[in-house]
Amino acid sequence: MKLSLRKNWSLELLIFCSMLIITMLQEWIYINSIEDFFKGFVFFLILYLQAQVHRFVVFRYYLLKKYFIYIVYSLVLILVGAIILLVADMKWIDPDFYDSGELAIGFLYNLFICIISTATVMAISLMKGYANEVQRAQLNQILFNEMNLKFLHAQLNPHFFFNMLHNLYGVSLTEPKRTPELIIKVSELMRYQIENGNTSKVSLSNEINFIRNYVDLERERIGKRCNIIFRCSHSTNEIEYLKISPLLLIILVENSFKHSCNQTFWFVHISIELKGNVLRMIIINSIGDEDFKEQSTHLGLDNLKQRLSYVYNDDFILESHKLASHYKTILVLNLDN
Repeated sequence: MKLSLRKNWSLELLIFCSMLIITMLQEWIYINSIEDFFKGFVFFLILYLQAQVHRFVVFRYYLLKKYFIYIVYSLVLILVGAIILLVADMKWIDPDFYDSGELAIGFLYNLFICIISTATVMAISLMKGYANEVQRAQLNQILFNEMNLKFLHAQLNPHFFFNMLHNLYGVSLTEPKRTPELIIKVSELMRYQIENGNTSKVSLSNEINFIRNYVDLERERIGKRCNIIFRCSHSTNEIEYLKISPLLLIILVENSFKHSCNQTFWFVHISIELKGNVLRMIIINSIGDEDFKEQSTHLGLDNLKQRLSYVYNDDFILESHKLASHYKTILVLNLDN
């Protein structure tokens, strides 16, 4: 609060000093004493005060859309300001000028300079207000995006946990002796997801290792019935320095296993490639039989699209194609973002 007030006072002081210099600049060659400077300062002060009264008192009628009242009050205020300047000029600031009978010209000059000062103060004030609104809107958008990301993560966590427990349940029915070993793997996957789910960026090597562990778990569960291939030709050292938003890739991997089950040729082929800082993930999987298809809420995929939009500012490619014998999904990310 104190910082905000200090900033506002600094801006007001800047406006005040700038207008003072501009107003007195044309009279500078005529200032030969402290009294002349003081007269010029009083002249400026009258202008500045009537402009600020317009800004803080009269202009609110414009904001309230009471345009007729605003016009009347504005004209009255400018006339009063011009009259006050005229009286100050005649009585003290420059009485010699009015001794020559230049009353009408002096009044018109004061009227005109009151209009100019009011317009100047209002222009600076409105520009400052517009800049503050833009800054506030940007801050609100950042906070809104952060809130949405946290909300999407909160949705993703139970969705992912449900799939993992479902997989573990399937293994426990077919090969119960292997259940303890798989429980440990599931716990490691869950630990990674809990620890990194709310992190903005993680190491790409850790994320790929997370995907690899998930694929290994699926291979343990359905490897005898499904042809599973996972390729990532880059070493850990090559991708250690790259960062990625966590738990994006797993959504596509999960979907490929979930919707590819069939009795003829069940397969899931996953390939991750890097060209510079551009990641390209390609998943080709079989088309699932109608009897094995699970009802999909599309929650995970919808979350993925929203998160990609928020985190990568729509600078990504996500395509999914259904061909005659398989699905092909392509995700391209520029990891510089």
